[in-house]
Amino acid sequence: MRSSAVNRANKATSAQLEACISTSRELNGTRLHFAVKTSSELSDVESERIWNIFESNMHLFYTTSSFGWDPRSKKEEMFHPHARLVLCERRDDTPSGSESNSSESRIVAYTIFRFEREAKQDMVYCYELQVTEESRGLGVGKLLMGSLFDIGSRWRMKNVMLTVFKTNDAASAFYKSLGFDLDPSSPGYVEGDWQDEELDCDYVILSKSIP
Repeated sequence: MRSSAVNRANKATSAQLEACISTSRELNGTRLHFAVKTSSELSDVESERIWNIFESNMHLFYTTSSFGWDPRSKKEEMFHPHARLVLCERRDDTPSGSESNSSESRIVAYTIFRFEREAKQDMVYCYELQVTEESRGLGVGKLLMGSLFDIGSRWRMKNVMLTVFKTNDAASAFYKSLGFDLDPSSPGYVEGDWQDEELDCDYVILSKSIP
C-alpha cells in the first residue's frame, strides 16, 4: 500500500520536481543543463538516446547475469508510466543564440527513479544512473544522485534505494563513496559485506537515508 507522501509525490508535475534541483551547472568548463521529465514527456529522439546509452553501458552486465538480456521488459521498466527522469544535457558546444538539432539528442547522462514504499518506508528508488563514457569523470553522476536526494527531501521521502550488479566494481565503488550501504532487504544480507560470494545472487540492494 502506498503512503500519503508517496501518493502526493506521484502526483507531482515535472515542473514541481524540477523546481527542487539546480538546472544549470558548469563542470571543468563544460556547461550542463538538467531537466525533469516523465516517460510520457520524452520525445522519440530522447527515448532512443536514453536506451542507446543504457545498452552501451549495461549490455555486457545483463548478458552475463541471471537476468539475461531482455530489451522489451527492460524498456517497460525504464519507460514505465510512474517513471521520472532527470536528464543531463551538455551545452558547452552550442553556439550562442542557436538551437540544437531537433533530430539529435544532447543527453549525456540521466537517472530514472520512482517514488515507492517498501518495508514501511517511503523512498526514491533509483532504477538507472547512466553516464556516457565520454562524460565520465566530470562529476555528472554525483550531481544526478544529488538531485534524487534534493527531490526526495522536498517530497518527504526517507531514503534512496537502488540495486547494483556485484560485477560492476566501478558502480559499487561510486555508490560507496557517496555513503550508500548494504540495505537489510538485500538478498543474503550480512552487515558490511557487499560481495558475499557464497550467495547465488548477482546483485545487491543499497540504500542511504535522506537527511
